[in-house]
Amino acid sequence: MKKLPFKTLRHALTVPAFKLVILVSAVTPRWLSYINARILGWLLSRLPLPSNRIIEKHIHGVMKDNGIAASAAGIYSSVLASFFDFFYLSYRSDSAFRKLVEVRGAENIAEATSQGTGVIAVTAHFSAWELLPRAVKLLGFETAVVGRSLSQRDASCVLDKLRQKPGIQTVDRDAGASPIVRLLRSGHALGILIDQSTRGVDSELCDFLGRQAPTPVSPAILAKRLKVPVVTLHITRRKNHSYILEIDKPLFFDEKDSVSGILEQLNSRISNWILSAPEQWVWFHDRWRK
Repeated sequence: MKKLPFKTLRHALTVPAFKLVILVSAVTPRWLSYINARILGWLLSRLPLPSNRIIEKHIHGVMKDNGIAASAAGIYSSVLASFFDFFYLSYRSDSAFRKLVEVRGAENIAEATSQGTGVIAVTAHFSAWELLPRAVKLLGFETAVVGRSLSQRDASCVLDKLRQKPGIQTVDRDAGASPIVRLLRSGHALGILIDQSTRGVDSELCDFLGRQAPTPVSPAILAKRLKVPVVTLHITRRKNHSYILEIDKPLFFDEKDSVSGILEQLNSRISNWILSAPEQWVWFHDRWRK
Protein backbone atom coordinates (compact mmCIF):
# COMPACT_ATOMS: atom_id res chain seq x y z
CA MET A 1 0.00 0.00 0.00
CA LYS A 2 1.39 3.38 -1.03
CA LYS A 3 2.05 5.69 1.93
CA LEU A 4 0.43 9.09 1.90
CA PRO A 5 2.87 12.00 2.20
CA PHE A 6 2.63 13.69 5.60
CA LYS A 7 1.35 16.94 4.11
CA THR A 8 -1.41 15.18 2.18
CA LEU A 9 -2.43 13.23 5.27
CA ARG A 10 -2.47 16.40 7.37
CA HIS A 11 -4.74 18.16 4.87
CA ALA A 12 -7.03 15.12 4.71
CA LEU A 13 -7.45 15.15 8.49
CA THR A 14 -7.81 18.91 8.98
CA VAL A 15 -11.49 19.24 8.10
CA PRO A 16 -12.70 16.17 10.07
CA ALA A 17 -10.68 17.35 13.07
CA PHE A 18 -12.07 20.88 12.73
CA LYS A 19 -15.64 19.57 12.52
CA LEU A 20 -15.03 17.40 15.59
CA VAL A 21 -13.82 20.41 17.59
CA ILE A 22 -16.94 22.34 16.57
CA LEU A 23 -19.21 19.42 17.53
CA VAL A 24 -17.52 18.92 20.89
CA SER A 25 -17.66 22.66 21.63
CA ALA A 26 -21.36 22.78 20.72
CA VAL A 27 -22.31 20.09 23.26
CA THR A 28 -19.81 20.80 26.03
CA PRO A 29 -21.02 22.96 28.97
CA ARG A 30 -19.35 26.36 28.85
CA TRP A 31 -17.75 25.99 32.29
CA LEU A 32 -16.00 22.84 31.10
CA SER A 33 -14.91 24.51 27.85
CA TYR A 34 -13.23 27.24 29.89
CA ILE A 35 -11.31 24.63 31.87
CA ASN A 36 -10.27 22.97 28.61
CA ALA A 37 -9.17 26.33 27.20
CA ARG A 38 -6.98 26.99 30.24
CA ILE A 39 -5.35 23.56 30.05
CA LEU A 40 -4.76 23.77 26.28
CA GLY A 41 -3.51 27.34 26.62
CA TRP A 42 -0.95 26.28 29.21
CA LEU A 43 0.20 23.38 27.02
CA LEU A 44 0.56 25.59 23.92
CA SER A 45 2.59 28.11 25.90
CA ARG A 46 5.12 25.37 26.74
CA LEU A 47 5.67 24.15 23.17
CA PRO A 48 8.50 25.40 20.91
CA LEU A 49 6.10 27.24 18.59
CA PRO A 50 6.95 30.25 16.40
CA SER A 51 3.97 32.01 17.97
CA ASN A 52 5.58 31.72 21.41
CA ARG A 53 8.70 33.48 20.10
CA ILE A 54 6.49 36.29 18.79
CA ILE A 55 4.69 36.62 22.13
CA GLU A 56 8.03 36.67 23.96
CA LYS A 57 9.26 39.44 21.67
CA HIS A 58 6.11 41.46 22.36
CA ILE A 59 6.35 40.90 26.12
CA HIS A 60 9.87 42.35 26.24
CA GLY A 61 9.11 45.13 23.79
CA VAL A 62 5.60 46.41 23.26
CA MET A 63 4.05 45.18 26.52
CA LYS A 64 6.92 46.44 28.65
CA ASP A 65 6.76 49.88 27.02
CA ASN A 66 3.01 50.10 27.70
CA GLY A 67 3.01 48.71 31.23
CA ILE A 68 1.10 45.60 30.12
CA ALA A 69 1.23 42.31 32.00
CA ALA A 70 0.08 39.28 29.99
CA SER A 71 1.22 35.67 29.68
CA ALA A 72 1.35 33.36 26.69
CA ALA A 73 -0.87 30.85 28.50
CA GLY A 74 -3.46 33.54 29.22
CA ILE A 75 -3.43 34.77 25.62
CA TYR A 76 -3.89 31.28 24.15
CA SER A 77 -6.59 30.43 26.70
CA SER A 78 -8.52 33.57 25.85
CA VAL A 79 -8.49 32.90 22.10
CA LEU A 80 -9.49 29.26 22.59
CA ALA A 81 -12.32 30.21 24.96
CA SER A 82 -13.58 32.74 22.42
CA PHE A 83 -13.72 30.17 19.64
CA PHE A 84 -15.32 27.57 21.91
CA ASP A 85 -18.04 30.12 22.72
CA PHE A 86 -18.49 30.97 19.04
CA PHE A 87 -18.98 27.29 18.19
CA TYR A 88 -21.26 26.79 21.20
CA LEU A 89 -23.48 29.79 20.48
CA SER A 90 -23.69 28.97 16.78
CA TYR A 91 -26.03 26.16 17.80
CA ARG A 92 -28.05 28.16 20.34
CA SER A 93 -31.14 30.33 19.92
CA ASP A 94 -31.11 34.10 19.55
CA SER A 95 -32.55 34.46 23.05
CA ALA A 96 -29.69 32.36 24.49
CA PHE A 97 -27.23 34.50 22.56
CA ARG A 98 -28.73 37.73 23.91
CA LYS A 99 -28.48 36.45 27.48
CA LEU A 100 -24.70 36.07 27.11
CA VAL A 101 -23.97 39.17 24.99
CA GLU A 102 -25.00 42.58 26.30
CA VAL A 103 -24.93 45.43 23.76
CA ARG A 104 -24.18 49.05 24.58
CA GLY A 105 -24.33 51.85 22.01
CA ALA A 106 -26.89 50.41 19.59
CA GLU A 107 -28.07 53.98 19.02
CA ASN A 108 -24.66 54.82 17.56
CA ILE A 109 -24.94 52.38 14.68
CA ALA A 110 -28.53 53.53 14.15
CA GLU A 111 -27.28 57.12 13.90
CA ALA A 112 -24.65 56.07 11.35
CA THR A 113 -27.15 54.27 9.11
CA SER A 114 -29.77 57.04 9.38
CA GLN A 115 -27.95 58.83 6.54
CA GLY A 116 -29.36 56.25 4.13
CA THR A 117 -26.01 54.55 3.54
CA GLY A 118 -24.31 51.54 5.02
CA VAL A 119 -21.69 51.77 7.72
CA ILE A 120 -18.11 50.52 7.96
CA ALA A 121 -17.81 48.64 11.25
CA VAL A 122 -14.13 48.55 12.21
CA THR A 123 -12.99 46.07 14.83
CA ALA A 124 -10.03 43.89 15.78
CA HIS A 125 -9.07 40.30 16.62
CA PHE A 126 -10.04 41.02 20.19
CA SER A 127 -11.84 38.67 22.57
CA ALA A 128 -14.74 36.82 20.89
CA TRP A 129 -14.73 38.91 17.70
CA GLU A 130 -16.60 36.16 15.82
CA LEU A 131 -19.71 36.98 17.90
CA LEU A 132 -19.88 40.57 16.65
CA PRO A 133 -21.69 40.05 13.31
CA ARG A 134 -24.54 38.10 14.86
CA ALA A 135 -24.93 40.67 17.63
CA VAL A 136 -25.20 43.48 15.06
CA LYS A 137 -27.62 41.43 12.95
CA LEU A 138 -29.84 40.92 16.02
CA LEU A 139 -30.03 44.71 16.39
CA GLY A 140 -31.88 44.74 13.07
CA PHE A 141 -29.09 45.70 10.66
CA GLU A 142 -28.17 43.80 7.52
CA THR A 143 -24.64 42.62 8.20
CA ALA A 144 -21.65 41.45 6.19
CA VAL A 145 -18.00 40.77 7.04
CA VAL A 146 -14.82 41.01 4.99
CA GLY A 147 -12.22 38.35 5.69
CA ARG A 148 -9.61 36.13 4.17
CA SER A 149 -9.80 32.42 3.54
CA LEU A 150 -7.77 30.01 5.63
CA SER A 151 -4.87 28.26 3.92
CA GLN A 152 -6.93 25.07 4.13
CA ARG A 153 -9.81 25.91 1.78
CA ASP A 154 -12.23 23.21 3.01
CA ALA A 155 -11.78 24.24 6.65
CA SER A 156 -12.36 27.85 5.60
CA CYS A 157 -15.68 26.81 4.02
CA VAL A 158 -16.76 25.13 7.26
CA LEU A 159 -15.98 28.30 9.22
CA ASP A 160 -17.76 30.52 6.70
CA LYS A 161 -20.91 28.39 6.93
CA LEU A 162 -20.98 28.97 10.70
CA ARG A 163 -20.54 32.70 10.16
CA GLN A 164 -23.36 32.74 7.62
CA LYS A 165 -25.85 30.79 9.78
CA PRO A 166 -27.47 33.89 11.38
CA GLY A 167 -27.91 35.51 7.95
CA ILE A 168 -24.48 37.14 7.71
CA GLN A 169 -22.89 37.68 4.31
CA THR A 170 -19.17 36.94 3.98
CA VAL A 171 -16.91 38.64 1.45
CA ASP A 172 -13.45 37.41 0.53
CA ARG A 173 -11.02 40.30 0.77
CA ASP A 174 -9.43 39.16 -2.52
CA ALA A 175 -12.73 39.56 -4.41
CA GLY A 176 -12.03 43.23 -5.10
CA ALA A 177 -13.89 46.41 -4.19
CA SER A 178 -17.10 45.83 -6.19
CA PRO A 179 -18.96 43.55 -3.73
CA ILE A 180 -17.90 45.77 -0.81
CA VAL A 181 -19.16 48.95 -2.50
CA ARG A 182 -22.40 47.21 -3.46
CA LEU A 183 -23.04 46.10 0.14
CA LEU A 184 -22.35 49.56 1.56
CA ARG A 185 -24.63 51.24 -0.97
CA SER A 186 -27.39 48.78 -0.11
CA GLY A 187 -27.23 49.79 3.57
CA HIS A 188 -25.22 46.97 5.12
CA ALA A 189 -23.07 47.18 8.22
CA LEU A 190 -19.76 45.92 6.85
CA GLY A 191 -17.29 44.49 9.37
CA ILE A 192 -13.57 44.95 8.70
CA LEU A 193 -10.66 43.98 10.97
CA ILE A 194 -7.59 46.21 10.69
CA ASP A 195 -5.29 45.12 13.51
CA GLN A 196 -3.01 42.77 11.57
CA SER A 197 -0.03 43.23 9.29
CA THR A 198 -1.11 41.26 6.24
CA ARG A 199 0.91 40.64 3.11
CA GLY A 200 -0.75 41.67 -0.14
CA VAL A 201 -2.98 44.28 1.52
CA ASP A 202 -2.45 48.01 0.83
CA SER A 203 -1.30 49.48 4.14
CA GLU A 204 0.24 52.56 5.71
CA LEU A 205 2.56 52.74 8.70
CA CYS A 206 0.64 54.22 11.63
CA ASP A 207 1.08 54.37 15.38
CA PHE A 208 -0.22 51.28 17.18
CA LEU A 209 0.52 50.96 20.89
CA GLY A 210 3.39 53.40 20.51
CA ARG A 211 5.07 51.75 17.52
CA GLN A 212 4.64 52.08 13.78
CA ALA A 213 2.64 49.20 12.31
CA PRO A 214 1.27 48.53 8.80
CA THR A 215 -2.47 49.28 8.87
CA PRO A 216 -4.90 48.42 6.02
CA VAL A 217 -6.04 51.57 4.22
CA SER A 218 -9.28 50.25 2.69
CA PRO A 219 -11.67 51.45 5.46
CA ALA A 220 -10.26 54.98 5.27
CA ILE A 221 -10.41 55.12 1.46
CA LEU A 222 -13.97 53.76 1.38
CA ALA A 223 -15.12 56.21 4.06
CA LYS A 224 -13.62 59.16 2.17
CA ARG A 225 -14.76 58.28 -1.34
CA LEU A 226 -18.22 56.92 -0.56
CA LYS A 227 -18.85 59.28 2.38
CA VAL A 228 -19.84 56.29 4.47
CA PRO A 229 -19.71 56.67 8.28
CA VAL A 230 -17.42 54.51 10.38
CA VAL A 231 -18.18 52.96 13.75
CA THR A 232 -15.66 51.15 15.90
CA LEU A 233 -16.93 48.30 18.05
CA HIS A 234 -15.48 45.58 20.21
CA ILE A 235 -16.56 42.79 22.51
CA THR A 236 -14.99 41.98 25.88
CA ARG A 237 -15.28 38.89 28.06
CA ARG A 238 -16.25 39.62 31.65
CA LYS A 239 -15.11 37.77 34.74
CA ASN A 240 -18.41 35.84 34.84
CA HIS A 241 -17.75 34.72 31.22
CA SER A 242 -20.56 36.78 29.73
CA TYR A 243 -19.74 39.39 27.09
CA ILE A 244 -20.29 43.08 26.58
CA LEU A 245 -20.33 44.59 23.09
CA GLU A 246 -19.62 48.32 22.96
CA ILE A 247 -20.39 50.36 19.83
CA ASP A 248 -18.70 53.76 19.73
CA LYS A 249 -19.97 57.06 18.38
CA PRO A 250 -19.86 57.15 14.56
CA LEU A 251 -17.06 58.95 12.74
CA PHE A 252 -17.82 60.94 9.59
CA PHE A 253 -15.07 61.64 7.03
CA ASP A 254 -14.81 63.28 3.63
CA GLU A 255 -12.17 64.08 1.02
CA LYS A 256 -10.52 66.67 3.27
CA ASP A 257 -9.50 63.99 5.78
CA SER A 258 -6.21 62.20 5.20
CA VAL A 259 -5.99 58.42 5.10
CA SER A 260 -3.22 58.44 7.70
CA GLY A 261 -5.27 60.69 9.99
CA ILE A 262 -8.27 58.35 9.80
CA LEU A 263 -6.12 55.30 10.48
CA GLU A 264 -4.47 56.98 13.48
CA GLN A 265 -7.91 57.53 15.03
CA LEU A 266 -8.96 53.93 14.44
CA ASN A 267 -5.68 52.50 15.75
CA SER A 268 -5.95 54.67 18.85
CA ARG A 269 -9.33 53.20 19.71
CA ILE A 270 -8.13 49.63 19.17
CA SER A 271 -5.04 50.30 21.29
CA ASN A 272 -7.28 51.43 24.16
CA TRP A 273 -9.26 48.20 23.97
CA ILE A 274 -6.06 46.18 24.22
CA LEU A 275 -4.81 48.21 27.18
CA SER A 276 -8.10 47.56 29.00
CA ALA A 277 -7.87 43.74 28.67
CA PRO A 278 -4.44 42.77 27.26
CA GLU A 279 -4.78 38.99 27.28
CA GLN A 280 -7.88 39.17 25.09
CA TRP A 281 -5.89 40.30 22.03
CA VAL A 282 -3.95 38.01 19.64
CA TRP A 283 -0.38 38.84 20.65
CA PHE A 284 0.95 35.82 18.73
CA HIS A 285 0.45 37.71 15.45
CA ASP A 286 3.60 39.56 14.37
CA ARG A 287 1.91 42.96 14.20
CA TRP A 288 5.11 45.01 13.95
CA ARG A 289 7.15 42.74 11.68
CA LYS A 290 7.91 45.52 9.17
